[in-house]
Amino acid sequence: MRTVIRSMVAVVVIIVALVAWRLLPLWTGPALPDGATRLSIVTASPHLSFGCAAAMMSPVRVATSGDDLILVAVESGNTIPAIWPAGFAAWWVDGRAVVADPWGTVIGRDGDVLDSLGGGDGADGAFAICPFGIVAADRP
Repeated sequence: MRTVIRSMVAVVVIIVALVAWRLLPLWTGPALPDGATRLSIVTASPHLSFGCAAAMMSPVRVATSGDDLILVAVESGNTIPAIWPAGFAAWWVDGRAVVADPWGTVIGRDGDVLDSLGGGDGADGAFAICPFGIVAADRP
């Protein structure tokens, strides 16, 4: 009987460790690539909610302003204040600005138009981007 209980405890510990390992990037973000310099973006605090506001952001272009990665409305050219989901990060690498999700998948590079961002109102009128449904960049 003790062996069965120990086995069950071991399985539970392994499952919890695997889930924690998979969710860790929500707190740490992706690793900075070799030769990259971090850019500043505003991110939401980590949480395990699977819900988002259901508004779509108008198409925006990825750009930089100093050491900040910004989003610029394609239609108006205005900067759109945004709150990226927890764990997202931005950096300069190989002369280009990049924004990536917590697991390192590139979402966009400077000059790319992002037209699949959803979310809703965040703090101070910024658009809180939903982490679900974001289409990753398809070119290096």
